[in-house]
Amino acid sequence: MIIHAHILSWNEEKILPFTLDYYSTFCNKIFVWDNMSTDNSDKIYKKYPNVIVKKWSSDNTINDLRYKQIKSTCYREISRNEADWVIVCDCDEILYHPNLIDKLKELKDRNIDTPKIDGRDMVSEVFPVYDGELITSKIKYGSSTYEPMCKNILFNPKKDVEFGFGGHSYHCRDCSTTNDFELNLLHYKFLSLDYVSGRYKILNSRLSDYNKKTGFGSHYTQKNATEYMELLLNNKIKIIN
Repeated sequence: MIIHAHILSWNEEKILPFTLDYYSTFCNKIFVWDNMSTDNSDKIYKKYPNVIVKKWSSDNTINDLRYKQIKSTCYREISRNEADWVIVCDCDEILYHPNLIDKLKELKDRNIDTPKIDGRDMVSEVFPVYDGELITSKIKYGSSTYEPMCKNILFNPKKDVEFGFGGHSYHCRDCSTTNDFELNLLHYKFLSLDYVSGRYKILNSRLSDYNKKTGFGSHYTQKNATEYMELLLNNKIKIIN
């Protein structure tokens, strides 16, 4: 079974090694759609022989229209005739199941095209130290099912999947799905207040005119970061055993 990951990234040097380590355990190829990162991302990519970097530019801004277009098309020429499954996600999103490969084989045997995915926001008071241990072993607590994070990031590349803004919705014509959530999407974004506050501050400063006009990305405020982190920490539940 061949699995490809397509990951959008910009200046993610802190979470990037965790993400690439995780997906390298089962993906044959990882395509990183790098939005002209200026941190140490390029040095990190070189450590992974299965990573192929695809550079693209949005003029140093967050433009959700471009993100939507890339997610909806990136896999079509690259993975369509090669992979059994594709994962299209952001750099802090992890597709999880305790027996992931067996589950993917089972879904393939059942002719499922886009399985339903249970989305959770993961949380930690401190940012994890990178030492080669998978992030799913380091951080196991998060939110209850959070509907905006129930993204269909896994699908059959033979199908045309059209993502909505932020990847929070999708359209797939004649796609078979599951009745229940059988996989998790773990969103490793809220990894210490300092980390998420700093990230939100930078992202808020990069909003494009398109985003400002449409309101996409308006949640990147210090108040939202602080309030949501407190909520997650006060109500966290164990997601991974």
